[in-house]
Parts: sequence; structure tokens; C-alpha cells
Amino acid sequence: MSKELNIKSSTIEKGLELAKDFLGKLISPTIEEVGLLISDNIKFLRFKNQVKILLKAKNYIEKNNISLKEIPIKILVPLLEKASLEDEEKLQDKWSNMLVNMVDSETNFQNQIFPHILSQMSLGEYEALQEVFQKEKELAIKYEELATMRVLNDDKYYFKPETKKLKAEIDKIEQDGFWLSIEEFEVANIARLGLIRQLPPKILIEEFQTGGRDSEYEEKWHQIDAEYDPDNYGYRITDLGRKFIAICELNEKAST
Repeated sequence: MSKELNIKSSTIEKGLELAKDFLGKLISPTIEEVGLLISDNIKFLRFKNQVKILLKAKNYIEKNNISLKEIPIKILVPLLEKASLEDEEKLQDKWSNMLVNMVDSETNFQNQIFPHILSQMSLGEYEALQEVFQKEKELAIKYEELATMRVLNDDKYYFKPETKKLKAEIDKIEQDGFWLSIEEFEVANIARLGLIRQLPPKILIEEFQTGGRDSEYEEKWHQIDAEYDPDNYGYRITDLGRKFIAICELNEKAST
């Protein structure tokens, strides 16, 4: 025998009010503004974010007299859709910068991967990646400085003695990489997105030598043990990571 399910309107209204009260504790805008559980007016909040980002891009383009080029709809639509969900002011700036760089006729940044990446990053993750990007730039300057310290002798290049400290700094970075000042799961997310790569772990080999030039015995090396050192290998930014930071910043241009 079937039973008729009868729910009083007052019960539904009470449940709705409780749900609204709980939801109001989870989001910063008011329930009335968002319109959740009442209608599909959440589109309005997303629309406001889109307008805000578009106006920022428009103002920058006009202020700097940037010559525009068309952007494929398969890139523009996902970009605006993903950007509409962003409430963080600083990340909204990154979305605006990305749009500017994509429509700038002097750049070549139009690719679907960039909106996808930015939509999956937190502000802390972005700033940590940006910090590594800056350290990589500083390392590039060290390389340039080191190159000027070479001397030519008998058709061979040699480093001047005073470059020993600088070269040691570069060698340490190449061996150890950089560390990101965020949680491990956040680092894993940035690596998952292909923006950084982890350096291989060091292999520690304990060995000793017997014999040699000043001994009557033949020189021999004896290996004792080899093991990975999992705590001393960091990260380096990838080419994708460099381009991603460049497209999100108006003062950085990456070669493509």
C-alpha cells in the first residue's frame, strides 16, 4: 500500500531558513546577494566578478595604448567563466593581467592552459611560485656575472680565483634547488600543474682511499655504502612556470 508523503509548507520554510543561516556562515556575501537556495541569482555574483576583471583590463589597455588582437572564443569563454568564481582581489588582478597579455598584439600568450592553471591555484601558491620565479631571475644574473669573470689562456677559458665564492653559490643552487614557503600539499599542487620540477635526491656515498702517489701501494677506492638523502632536494621552476608568471604580470614578458 502506497503512502502519500505530506510535507507542510511551514516545515520546508523552516528548513530553508536553517540552511540559509548555515550557508551564510560559509560565504562572505549575504545570502540575498548570492541568491543560493532561492533562485539561480548566483550568476549575478559571477557576472559582477567578470565585469570587474574586464574593466580592470580595459582601463590598463586604454592607459597604455595597447594594440589589440582578437582572442579565440575557446580561450575567452573558459577564461571569463573561471575568472567569475574568483573573489580574491589580488587573484582578480592576475585574471585581468592575463586577459591583457592575451589580447596584446605584441605578445604570444594565447593558450587554453593558462586560465586552467590559474583557476586551480590559491593566492599563497601563486605568491610562492612568484618567489621562486624571482630567485630564478637572480640566479640568471649570477650566471651572467660569472661569465664575465672568465679569462682566456692557451685557447682555454679559466675562472679567476675570486670567482670561487660565486661559483660555489651557483653550484649549491643547481644541486639543492629552491624551497617553497608553503604547505607540502600546496607544493604538490604546483608541481602537479607542471610549474615546478623537483630535483632528484642526492646520493650519499661513503668511501675511502688507500694507496696513491705517496704510498708504496696501488691507489684504490673502497665504497662503503650509498643511500638517498630525501631531505635535501628542492625545486626549480619550469618553462611553463616562467610563462605562467609572465602572463599573470603586466611588467614581465616571457619569450615564446
